[in-house]
Amino acid sequence: MFILGFHFPADMGNNIPDEKVVEKLDNSGVDFSDISEIKMVSESHGVKENLSYTNKDTFMFKALVHYAKTAATDYMIYTNRYQISELSKRLDSDDETMALCKKFDSMAQFKIVAA
Repeated sequence: MFILGFHFPADMGNNIPDEKVVEKLDNSGVDFSDISEIKMVSESHGVKENLSYTNKDTFMFKALVHYAKTAATDYMIYTNRYQISELSKRLDSDDETMALCKKFDSMAQFKIVAA
């Protein structure tokens, strides 16, 4: 099973505890402290929207920084967006993050840059 690009043993099944994903993210070796903002461009049906996310105290922020620093492309793959959104809905609770989760649940394309 892969969640956010992290491998989990098959004997864990499909129900990986959120804390195990957070543990892998925290131990990924990615420096989260040197990034203060995640900038994204969302495009759906030819309409572009510039987004900024700065809530450093959230799972969402760490997951986005990890993606921006380790992904082979700056376009977010839908599966990764969906997984980040679903985990963040359970782990975070602020309005800014929940609004971004709602955007991630769409079929829009997202380009991401860590700044």
